Amino acid sequence: MSGDGHGVPAGRGAAALNKRLLSQMAQQTTDTDLPLGPGDVIEISVLEVEELSKFRARIPLRGTITLPLIGPLPAANRTAIELEEDIRQRLQQKYMHEPQVSVFVEEQKSQRISVVGAVNNGGVFTLSSRLRLADALALAGGLTNDADRVVYVIRHLPAEVLPQASIQGAVQRVSALAADASPPPTLPASEPHEAMVAIDLEALTAGQVELNLPLLAGDVIHVPWAGSYYVGGEVARPGSFILKSRTTLDQALVASGGVKDVADWDDIRLYRPTDSGEPEVLQFSLNELQNGRPAPEIRKNDVIMVGKSQGKAILYGL
Repeated sequence: MSGDGHGVPAGRGAAALNKRLLSQMAQQTTDTDLPLGPGDVIEISVLEVEELSKFRARIPLRGTITLPLIGPLPAANRTAIELEEDIRQRLQQKYMHEPQVSVFVEEQKSQRISVVGAVNNGGVFTLSSRLRLADALALAGGLTNDADRVVYVIRHLPAEVLPQASIQGAVQRVSALAADASPPPTLPASEPHEAMVAIDLEALTAGQVELNLPLLAGDVIHVPWAGSYYVGGEVARPGSFILKSRTTLDQALVASGGVKDVADWDDIRLYRPTDSGEPEVLQFSLNELQNGRPAPEIRKNDVIMVGKSQGKAILYGL
């Protein structure tokens, strides 16, 4: 009988682990005050102010909306309550005494996460409250019988918070800030990089609650199938691939449809799990591989991430 790598038959092991994950989900906060972001639609109403009666606005990519009487107003990375207070103060300074302001979130598309791989009902989920890793796995219907017991959280982080010595530490520090601060900290304007952290679900459900990461908008939770590897970033078909035979790094990229036009050929990162829990990060260049550098052989649970070239992105955008 096949097992889950922990001495338990696969189906029974998955059912038990899913039950323990549900118990972690039940302990989470009911905080629903999420920050706004690009693409969200809000409705602003100020009592007895015709110009601001049911005024609808979609937050643009730059994060700033323009209101009658007020002008430009930062909206991204702020909650509806904070936006209400800012509008109230600005109106009170110039026009009114104790204005009554309400901000209603009509559509909130910016707060989304993805759960992919060996889960029963994977896909894109819109956050309606602050969630952690166990919550997301429960939303996706739990693990399938052939799921591995290590999952990956993939997150866009700016270079300033990505010390190469500790990818996991960077992800967890940003997670802690997101959990404790309202709104989450505004990230620097530099080009973000995809960081990956491996989470051992057996350790999480055994009591290591710090592994139950708070999630941020844009996070991708990848649950690999047992005996598989993952290719993500700037490739044509990101996803999990079963490791059926000897596969090298360049072959894995071909299996994912090849790199995109905007890919940075010198930014091919291979995240490899280690016994310490902190993944080993290996850097490769497709240019060097094409010039004869031996390509490494892929192992079970490896994660390959292809970076984006900012210069190419601008060129192809033009």
